[in-house]
Amino acid sequence: MPVDERRFRPNVLVRTPPGTPAFVEDEWIGREARLGAGVRIGFLRSSERCVMTNQAQQDLPHAPAVLKAIATAHDNRIDALATVLTPGTVRVGDPLVLG
Repeated sequence: MPVDERRFRPNVLVRTPPGTPAFVEDEWIGREARLGAGVRIGFLRSSERCVMTNQAQQDLPHAPAVLKAIATAHDNRIDALATVLTPGTVRVGDPLVLG
């Protein structure tokens, strides 16, 4: 189901090319990536989503189907948590390159 990504409060949002398999971020866990001007990140794990994704936020209405859809489609997980290994500057449109 289409969901506004603001519901997940991402620090970085990665848009994958058309045709990318669903939940491709699962394959990133345990890997490193380059992002922006010298930034290196390490993907650690995914997180279990909570009821906050359903709550009304700014101009988004209450949507109780969001968490249910995530739970049904992917064991209540939809993201890839990462840590910064090398800090730097990241700009909108910078590519993410997996190492």
